[in-house]
Amino acid sequence: MALDMLAFIRDGRVHGEPLGQHVKTGDLSDCYKFYFDPQGAGKPRYRLVYRYTPNEIEAIAVEAVAVGERSGLDVYLTAAERLGRTPEN
Repeated sequence: MALDMLAFIRDGRVHGEPLGQHVKTGDLSDCYKFYFDPQGAGKPRYRLVYRYTPNEIEAIAVEAVAVGERSGLDVYLTAAERLGRTPEN
């Protein structure tokens, strides 16, 4: 399902909300968040953090940085860690 969301984002069919730099999560200002749920009913249960990056084939690619359940700041902290931007750094 997260891969489907990335394809929809790449194709411009859906758009996420921009993230910023926060004390608790670090600098995610080049990233976006998107909520989704494979079951499609009620409040979306999952959060996808992604960013646009250049690559050798296309001018822009969509890169998933982290995905997981909407539980506190877990996905944001994972994204910051993967990008080497944890609040301590």
